[in-house]
Amino acid sequence: MSILAGYFIKGKEMRKITVFTVLIMLIISASVLSAEGTKEKGAKASKPKVLAVSTWGYNMDLLDKNITVPFEKKYNVKLIYEKGNNSSRLTKLAARKNNPIVDVVHFAGNYTFKAIQQGLLQPYDPSKLSNLKDLYKWAQDPLGNRYGVGYSVSHYGLFYRTDKISKPVTSWRDLWRPDVKGYVTLPDIATTNGPATIILIAKAWGGDENNVDIAWKKLESLKGAIVNTYRRSSELTTMVKQGEVWVGPYASFAWGNLLKTGLPLKSVVPEEGIVGVMSVVSIVKGTKNEDLAYKYINFLISKKVEEAEALDLVDSPTNTKVKVPADKAAKLTYGDKIINSLIFLDQKKLAGLQEEWINKWNSIMTE
Repeated sequence: MSILAGYFIKGKEMRKITVFTVLIMLIISASVLSAEGTKEKGAKASKPKVLAVSTWGYNMDLLDKNITVPFEKKYNVKLIYEKGNNSSRLTKLAARKNNPIVDVVHFAGNYTFKAIQQGLLQPYDPSKLSNLKDLYKWAQDPLGNRYGVGYSVSHYGLFYRTDKISKPVTSWRDLWRPDVKGYVTLPDIATTNGPATIILIAKAWGGDENNVDIAWKKLESLKGAIVNTYRRSSELTTMVKQGEVWVGPYASFAWGNLLKTGLPLKSVVPEEGIVGVMSVVSIVKGTKNEDLAYKYINFLISKKVEEAEALDLVDSPTNTKVKVPADKAAKLTYGDKIINSLIFLDQKKLAGLQEEWINKWNSIMTE
């Protein structure tokens, strides 16, 4: 109990953190017992180390195929995942600041910056990442001071069902059209693309990233047209599959699963442009598995892994050596034309606005 006491926080977060902590402890214990049993039999076997990774948890079947299984075999390690959205995982990371049980964390850029502000991450040593040089320059150190690596990039656009909506969708303004009322969705403000949603709505109605007041006013008028919001791409896919959603914004990494619904969907680059969003991987400050954390990140950004993820339409690569055929490339954030057109938002600024925007969002959406 003395170990778990260090992780005490109230309510549901305590239960979530405790369960994850106990899981890691049980796996480590099982590994030790297994190794001891093997030694008794006279066999030469080394117990696998445990690396705890905090990540979103979508496409886990493909992540296991491309990352988990080959990494575990290559380095004799057991990967344990803590899953959840950016906000909940940041809360857990902060609660365990003095006794971290997660070694590596995946965040969207603005949440990575919030983690930096709270002293939860440690800078990486570029000499320990041999594959770093193969990434786009903007992905090698996206937040400055080497606190994370941009291992994948997505873009944020719109989609709609062509069998349900006859007039093409070309702008974020089209979400306010009467013919789509009741079939619109938006991501929750606490998700990766939540802040970008506010900025793009502002741009659609005459504002910009420095003037978003119009976005909050327009969100109030759109609320009645929204069937539901989503926190995970899997929730978006389910709503589309069930016919609840005809139009809305999506992250490009979710496009493959949306197409698997078999419905006639069209992807749109809206008039307001497309926002580029990097998924960032970082080393947790205080980790006891630093060497293994470096191996994990270097493995993640390797040509082989990034190519496998791209071909399975899981993540778009930031490794410039990755080659993707045209049929796959069309479903990814890939190629000079789209890469050069990406707009990257100021993550430091967004991190500073996060709490205020969450409160505004909740106030409007729960009225």
